[in-house]
Amino acid sequence: MTTRLTGLASGLDTESIITQLVSGHKTKVDSAKNEQKKMQWKKDAWSALNTKLYSFYTGALSKFQSAGSYKAKKVEATDKSGKVTVNASNSAVNGVHSLSVLQVASSAYLTSGSLKGNSYKTTSYKPGEDASRMMLSDLKDSNGYDVSVVGKSFDVSYKVTDADGNESTMTKTITANAGVDGSLQGVIDDMNQQLADSGIDMKVSYNASKGALQFTNNTAQAVKGTDEEGNEIITGYEGGLDYTVTASDEDSAKALGLSTKGNVVSQQTNDTGNNIATMNNAFNLTSVSDTEAIITGSTKLTDMGIADGTTYTIKVGTGDKQKEYNFTIDQTTTLSGLAKQFSQMGVNASFDAKQGRFFINSIDSGADYNFELSADNEEGLRALGLDAKNSTKEDARDAIVKYNGATFQQASNNFSLNGLNFTVNDVTTSKDEDGNVKDTPIKMTVSTDTDAIYNTVKDFIKEYNSLIEEMNKLYNAASAKDYKMLSDDDKEAMDEDEVKEWEDKIKSSLLRRDGTISTLLSTMRTTLNGSVAYTGTDGITKKYSLNSFGISTGTWSENGKLHIAGDPDDAEYSSSKDKLKAAIENNPDALINTLSTLGKNLYTSFQKAMKSNDYSSALTFYNDKEMDKQINSYEDKIDKLTEKMNKVEDRYYKQFAAMETAMAKLQSTQSSFSSYFGG
Repeated sequence: MTTRLTGLASGLDTESIITQLVSGHKTKVDSAKNEQKKMQWKKDAWSALNTKLYSFYTGALSKFQSAGSYKAKKVEATDKSGKVTVNASNSAVNGVHSLSVLQVASSAYLTSGSLKGNSYKTTSYKPGEDASRMMLSDLKDSNGYDVSVVGKSFDVSYKVTDADGNESTMTKTITANAGVDGSLQGVIDDMNQQLADSGIDMKVSYNASKGALQFTNNTAQAVKGTDEEGNEIITGYEGGLDYTVTASDEDSAKALGLSTKGNVVSQQTNDTGNNIATMNNAFNLTSVSDTEAIITGSTKLTDMGIADGTTYTIKVGTGDKQKEYNFTIDQTTTLSGLAKQFSQMGVNASFDAKQGRFFINSIDSGADYNFELSADNEEGLRALGLDAKNSTKEDARDAIVKYNGATFQQASNNFSLNGLNFTVNDVTTSKDEDGNVKDTPIKMTVSTDTDAIYNTVKDFIKEYNSLIEEMNKLYNAASAKDYKMLSDDDKEAMDEDEVKEWEDKIKSSLLRRDGTISTLLSTMRTTLNGSVAYTGTDGITKKYSLNSFGISTGTWSENGKLHIAGDPDDAEYSSSKDKLKAAIENNPDALINTLSTLGKNLYTSFQKAMKSNDYSSALTFYNDKEMDKQINSYEDKIDKLTEKMNKVEDRYYKQFAAMETAMAKLQSTQSSFSSYFGG
């Protein structure tokens, strides 16, 4: 980098001089940047217009070119009580239709008897019994759940060192066997025998106050000595091992109170006796007096007298389509938990704690979703109020209607028949005083929806006019040739509003006389001013245009805007004869053929204009690829011009630096001469 010195020797303003010398190069850089910015602005302007063109293409034009848009139907029903709600699709047949509702589809519902306010007896358990009196069949945890220890196991691991000093880990598995008398003590005795047989110097016992297994490490040996008075004392312990007791699996961990991550029973390190490790509470026996509890969603089924292992079955559907679901409870299953399980068995279910009731219903209406609930023991249903005596059941039913004399049956209340879409909400039948069934069919009159078709055309013209107005505004924008792009110096001399106004003037003119806009406008006007041949039922072929149906262009100054004769919202044309509405009612086929054909022609033209090529992307009306290429080329040009400007600037700084150095030497020499002559 060139060292840049100011005019210390010459007294010249070097910075200003060099700035003036390179100003021509800076102007070229700024000009390239402004041209790049201007091109980006032009692309942004086209992008905004492209969005409007594409929206018109996918929206108003798409609907206008579809023949179905001109076949809208409306339906009026004699029923005003809401027994049926109906609408007509474009395929509905004009005329009067008859409908009777014989049965409304419904889901199956099962509501249990109320358990609200009901209570049950609950018993809790705590430690306290001696192991020798505790039978395996009586083992329970603090929640009263049965505990089974037989078959559960744990691993005992410890480290040993061989003669060469190599350390390894030994592991032995101890399994809880039933013992000879079915007592917990028998299980413990068998465990201790297995430990001894495995060479493990550790004992298992039962801590009655904690309701847990207790492990005692006996490996450490006391080291004896004498005190100052000659009395024998223990001075420490040596030779001990650390044992790690680990439950073999989660079931064993829960039953024995052990950890699957391991419990350490360490060797003795002081004179308080061999180390003892008491595990987590595993089982209890001493019962606490029964108490009354009110039934809630968290009440356990076994507390209500329902046997552990009771299986509930739900069968959904009938015949070959029937599905069967089963769930077996355990000691942890609650009322709310059972409802959640039912909801995974082909039905929806909940337990309402406030009402104390189960509410179960099929997941959909119709006979195919009917269900039946049963249990493998009577108490399993009775205790929950779900038995036949206490519960209320409504079976699922199909909807049955008679349309124009033909009977239809289905699971849903939503029918689609002959172009009519209707939902049945109530039957049209009733019984007289004698019990005789009387039917009052609903009459539905289908006719052409003139207003809907008229509004489709009107909405298209509104969108079309708005689009060509925008395009004409851009194409005919005032020239901005007197507005050059602003430099940074120009902007500093203006306030923000002035800068914005200046730049907006340039932006508004960027698409002036744009060839692509001109082509699109011409295509749109020419296409919609075209004519279409149509042969009527009388065999006569005629040519129709928009003007045939009262749709015409306005004055030349409107640049192709369309108007509908007789449109009440168009002040200038509202008093004219309404040919469009008359054609919808009296000559619909010719109208449909003409409008949809002209719409398709314009739709196809837009498709072609949006095709991808070397200059533009798909779904794009303008040359976005070409613009991007130009914007990128300006980037290269700016870099090259900037590099050239910097080189010229560096050269000038070097030259002025050399001049300053020379002048400094000259001044030094002159000073020396002056000193010789007493200067």
